[in-house]
Parts: sequence; C-alpha cells; structure tokens
Amino acid sequence: MRPVLYIDYRMLIFIAFLILLFLGWVFYFSLSIVGFTPLEILIISAVSLLGAGVNIPVLTLKTDQPIMTVRNIKWMGFDVQVPFYGAQKVTVAVNLGGAVVPAIASVYLSVMHISILPQIIMAVVITSLLMHIIARPVRGVGIMTPFFLPPVLAALTSLILIPSSPVIGAYISGTMGALIGADLLNLKKIKNLNASFVSIGGAGIFDGVFVTGLVAALLAYL
Repeated sequence: MRPVLYIDYRMLIFIAFLILLFLGWVFYFSLSIVGFTPLEILIISAVSLLGAGVNIPVLTLKTDQPIMTVRNIKWMGFDVQVPFYGAQKVTVAVNLGGAVVPAIASVYLSVMHISILPQIIMAVVITSLLMHIIARPVRGVGIMTPFFLPPVLAALTSLILIPSSPVIGAYISGTMGALIGADLLNLKKIKNLNASFVSIGGAGIFDGVFVTGLVAALLAYL
C-alpha cells in the first residue's frame, strides 16, 4: 500500500500566521528604531498595504517603437494568444504604497532632524548616483535592481557621512536613493522597455520600506 500524503491545513495556516506575526514585529521594530511613533507606524503600515495596488498615472511617454502586447482570441473553440503591436505610448505611474508613502516618511524624518539635513541630502545624492549606475532596464518589465542593494549602500554611505545618526540617514537615503536613482533618473530608458505601463515604486513596499527600515535599525546596534 502506498503511503498517503496528508497535509494538515490548520498547521499551514498556523505557520503562515507565525510568519506574518514575525514579519509584523520586525517591521514595527525597524520603524520604531528609525524614530516613528506607534501611531505613525500603524499609518505607514496600513497605507503601504492598502496602497500597494494603487498606481497614480503622472506621465505619458511616446516610445521609439511600437509596443507588443498579447491578446487572447477564440479560434475553433480554443484560446489562442496572438501578439499585437499597439500604440507607441507608455504610461508612467507612481505607486502609492511603494513610492508616495516612503517619500513622505523620508521628508518627515528629514524635517524632524533638520540639524543634519545637509548630510542627509549628500547621502541621498550619493546613494542615488550609485543606484543609477547599478540599475538595469529589463524589456517588458521595467528598471530592475537587486532588492538588498539600496539599504546596504545607504547604510555604508550614512556610516561615513552621518556617524552621529546613521540610522536616520540610512532609511532616508535608502528609500529616496532607490526612487530617484533607479526610477526617476531612468525615465528616458522607460520608453524603450517595450512595456505599455510602468509603475515607479510598484515593487517598492518590501525593499523600500521593510528591508531599508530593517537595515537602518540594525545600524543602531553597531
């Protein structure tokens, strides 16, 4: 008799709950070390999650070549995918959860630490330039960078430029460096990605808020 594979879905749900609980604790811990109050962390978390699927169109670019899309058509009762070359336009949007929220949080922290604002700006500039060099356009997808690079580069830059407050500098330069260096400085490349829609910060919740905040928090224990 063959053994029967039995999956206890209750155990899977429990494990998933523990993972989410742990990630929530890490998220709260990292942002609290950066300097946010519990209420501010709650607001950031809620708006980031709810705004993950909210993309605000801000710009329409004309591409240098037609954009290929795939359409499903019925043929003899079967679904067939047919390539279709459409209009030479790409819509650029800003993601609420992955771009707007981290940017507002960074501006808020900068105002709260106005005494080190010149060092923060310098850290943002350096991180942005490094991210611009590293970022690579991927056709049909967008501008891609390894998710761990913005927080690591920001942490190293902040340790050098802002040794008195590296945590604040790491969070701000990591967040803004990724948005400015990888996305904004590569707007000219977006129109040649063969994509009809590109979202700035669309995948930025994890790397822009979670990982950056965690790396910044770890600096507090160095």
